[in-house]
Amino acid sequence: MGMNNFAGNGGNGQSSNGGINIQMSQASQSDPTEFLINYNQKYAQSDPAMFRDGIVEQTMGVLLGKDKPNALLVGPAGVGKTKIAEEIARRIVTHNPTVPDKLQDSVIYELPLSNLVAGSGIVGDLEQKVKDVIGFAEDPDNRAILFIDEIHQLADSHTPTYSKIAQILKPALSRGELKVIGATTTQESRALRDDPALNRRFSRIIVDELTQEQTVEILRAARASYIMHYGKVTIDDAILPEIVTIADRYAGAGNHRPDTALTLLDRACGDAIVARKIKEDKLKDDPAMLAALQANPTVPVTEGQLRTTAMRIMTGHSKRTSLDESVLRSKLAKIKGQDDVVDSIVKQLMRQNRGLFPRTTPLTFLFAGPSGVGKTEVTKIIAEVLTETKPITLSMPEYHSSASINRIIGSPLGYVGSESATELPFDCLESNPYQVILLDEFEKADRSVQRLFMSAFDEGCIKTARGTTVDFSKSIIIATTNASHTTGASRHIGFTETKPVAAANKATIDDLSQWFDVELLNRFTKVYTFHELSRDTFAEIVRDDYRREIARIKAEHRSVHAPDEIPDADLERIVEESYIPAMGARPAGRAVEDYIQETV
Repeated sequence: MGMNNFAGNGGNGQSSNGGINIQMSQASQSDPTEFLINYNQKYAQSDPAMFRDGIVEQTMGVLLGKDKPNALLVGPAGVGKTKIAEEIARRIVTHNPTVPDKLQDSVIYELPLSNLVAGSGIVGDLEQKVKDVIGFAEDPDNRAILFIDEIHQLADSHTPTYSKIAQILKPALSRGELKVIGATTTQESRALRDDPALNRRFSRIIVDELTQEQTVEILRAARASYIMHYGKVTIDDAILPEIVTIADRYAGAGNHRPDTALTLLDRACGDAIVARKIKEDKLKDDPAMLAALQANPTVPVTEGQLRTTAMRIMTGHSKRTSLDESVLRSKLAKIKGQDDVVDSIVKQLMRQNRGLFPRTTPLTFLFAGPSGVGKTEVTKIIAEVLTETKPITLSMPEYHSSASINRIIGSPLGYVGSESATELPFDCLESNPYQVILLDEFEKADRSVQRLFMSAFDEGCIKTARGTTVDFSKSIIIATTNASHTTGASRHIGFTETKPVAAANKATIDDLSQWFDVELLNRFTKVYTFHELSRDTFAEIVRDDYRREIARIKAEHRSVHAPDEIPDADLERIVEESYIPAMGARPAGRAVEDYIQETV
């Protein structure tokens, strides 16, 4: 109204400011439905929502409310919150008898917030658009119900544009003349709780994740539409439960049924078509084989195709290296004096490699023992064999304060560094979650940092300050500590096989509990205690180091002449001078280097 008066000052809609008034006038005269998506038209012929009758009915009940007829659908990503709004629109159009009289002939309109923001560069445009939409939705003749997906954006005080929309919407929401369905994820709904004025205008409705059996039924109902879309694919009924199982196993953190299964089926169909075309192209020089292949034009979606597609969705083209037990044992043979510990670790890794029990949390080890006995070296070997790369290593003494947690998850909004695009240590898990993570000297990290990892051990993921989720479920996390051995006492307790914290030597656990919360210790899959090196083991390490270094030096410097084996007398002297139980094997390398420098 104010804009029309302003435009009329110049007779032709112009003013001394040029054409600005014309543009503002045009914005005020625009049709609000230009910013809206009519769900009644779009989903009139859609398939009914399965297993959601209770939530649909609860949502319609809220929309009938007298004062605040606004429903907020809250649930994990991928559970079908948007489908609830689509289903209500379908029921209205088809005159479903479950639709209350007061909602009959209503129209569900989605209001994409980006549509309001787009083209609103001129002062007052955005406000006018929002007011036009509100006016349209409050008009009883239009019988409009607005659906706002990702409604938590309105509570983002750091985005002035969305905050401005929220301030205009709040009075309208409280009047009871505007009916709104909002949708947001469980995590992001916290933003609404931080805005009480907006939050209290909605009635919260929980949309939970469907069971595996329900998801199979949804796939069965959707199968015909996928076959029609792709034309050539066949989806056997027996493969449907496998789709759900594989989708669950390979789904990243934050993804849920039924979306994970539907997405996997969709992608697998497309990949199967492409794989068939590639196979035909490879057979172009063999007409007989090509004709035999083309004689069966259908392309079945197989279990193998599903697994390949699931891996691509999760990791791109990265994949877990198959674990070769003989190679792993061979490389770990260089670790002296820890034969029983190494044997137990290999057995545990081989059991996990079989995949009999799908994991939603990472495999976690705590390597306890004196300094220099091979804890870190074992971790590096495991990473080399399993991932063909070095482990992601965090030196935990660098995280000795509570503020250092920001170096792992990023700085909170408003703090220094919150806008930084600097790579965080676990960003690489997004492209390949099959990684070995080393938390070296874990006891020296601040308790808040230790508890952050307890969340990763327990839930399989952590949330960053940037709003992203880091998925650790496919990783192996190994923490090392010599906390229980700092007094130099020897703890020859070997390793633990079942419920390691409860079964381990009480003295060691008492020592560890001084450095770690008991809850954290209890969340490690296995706790292994490495032995203090004996004098004989130390001598063996010195002998092996000498052999290795002399062989290398002779290959690089042909003028060097030295015995391939260290003389026994010299070996005994080196051991006598450098063997310190509390320092492990590290003095051996330094002693061998000094000896070679002196004698060669």
